[in-house]
Amino acid sequence: MISAHSKATWTLAMATALTIACLGARPLHGAPQFNPMEAPTKMEWQQFHKMSDSQLRKLWTFKGENGHHELKNWAWQWRMAWLQRCETKSMPELCPSLLFTGLKDEAMVVRADAATRIGKRYEGQPSDQLSEELTHAYSDTRNSRHGNPLFVCERILEAMQRVGGENLQKIAAKLALQHPETKSFWARRNHLGRDDVILGKKKNGQKY
Repeated sequence: MISAHSKATWTLAMATALTIACLGARPLHGAPQFNPMEAPTKMEWQQFHKMSDSQLRKLWTFKGENGHHELKNWAWQWRMAWLQRCETKSMPELCPSLLFTGLKDEAMVVRADAATRIGKRYEGQPSDQLSEELTHAYSDTRNSRHGNPLFVCERILEAMQRVGGENLQKIAAKLALQHPETKSFWARRNHLGRDDVILGKKKNGQKY
């Protein structure tokens, strides 16, 4: 008769083998005990950022099949880790969705980071979708307190500036005018005086 200990050992070995096969590389530290709903250890964080795009796709699929198929199903630290990996042009079939989801995250720090990563990933690539997503995010009531914009609003304005495009710049300038703090921030970002922000003057021959 097989002892309970032997059965447990066999089950653990099979689960580990399955994880390695799915990831195509050495699994994260502690796999298969690795829980996306718990904050990563230092080693898990380092290993995550060393994984290739292919390995990350397999990780997302593998964890998704085990109930973690949405960004909200991961601890906020892991959500930040995914957003960081999406800053570049990598994983076009996965990252856009993760980034836009991040803009709506329950944690403000994640929403702010999503805006930063979007600005860097799509710098100089304006589109209607980006305008819509960023504008909607700016208007999220969770991003202000007692009528005062929180730091995430500046991150969104910065992302708008990076993405560029005349239409989005007009939207950003209009949003920035709604409060003295964001108005001042937008002026600094564009190296303009306060009156220039109000009047919408041109900078280097181009409207912002």
